[in-house]
Amino acid sequence: MEITKDTILYFSGSGNSLQIAKDISSNLGEFNLINIGSLLNEKEIEVKARTIGIIFPVYYARMPLIVENVAKKLKISIDTYVFGIASHGGAPANVLIRLDDKLKENGLGLNSGFLIHMPANNVLAYNPKTPEKHNKTFEREKEKVEKISAIIRERKSQKCEVSKLVIDRGIDKLFSKATNKIMNKLHEKDSEFWAKNNCNSCRICEKICPVNNIELKNNKPIWKHKCEQCTACIQFCTEKAIQFGTKTINRNRYKNPNVSLNEMINKTY
Repeated sequence: MEITKDTILYFSGSGNSLQIAKDISSNLGEFNLINIGSLLNEKEIEVKARTIGIIFPVYYARMPLIVENVAKKLKISIDTYVFGIASHGGAPANVLIRLDDKLKENGLGLNSGFLIHMPANNVLAYNPKTPEKHNKTFEREKEKVEKISAIIRERKSQKCEVSKLVIDRGIDKLFSKATNKIMNKLHEKDSEFWAKNNCNSCRICEKICPVNNIELKNNKPIWKHKCEQCTACIQFCTEKAIQFGTKTINRNRYKNPNVSLNEMINKTY
């Protein structure tokens, strides 16, 4: 595969990272937006664009496995400006430095890397707030995007942003091996997903899954152990039928209010 036009590669389960991608594109002009899930079957991705960005959420102070896997496939021209943006609700630690290191394995790292705080929404771990309570967070996102866009427009090189909390980076370093084990087992965790009887077989979960990990069997979704734990299936289920063990039965769901279902389902636009 060859990328010749200015492009943003994004991975998004709740819509937060997709909102950032849209806002960056709106500020800078027309960019191709490509869902990273659509690139999984590509053996190599040659990047000849003037600018390319990688936008993704932070999982346990790491980039999602799918982002890491696609980053390994990128063969980027020396003339391409490369930026990364990590969307985080909690502790991002040194996640952008990890992305930079992964890209450098193929010769070219990040010219710049940025952290943007977005609403925390890990429904598998805690009860997310409703989107109406996040207006200030979205306002700060707009402000940060304006600053980032100016840097990208001028093609400035600068160090990747890291967590402002030294303790965050210290904890990540201390428990690095344990965190890596958690990430390496993410695909298996979908065995805890199930659907209640109010599932209406609408297939939204099947369509929205970025790795085609869900299919309907006997009119109920089943998960095929390729899960990236993006939680798009549980967050966008219109009936709140999809659950994860017993943890999520009484929890809120979170969907970014600035991103539509159709935008989440589309792989490129």
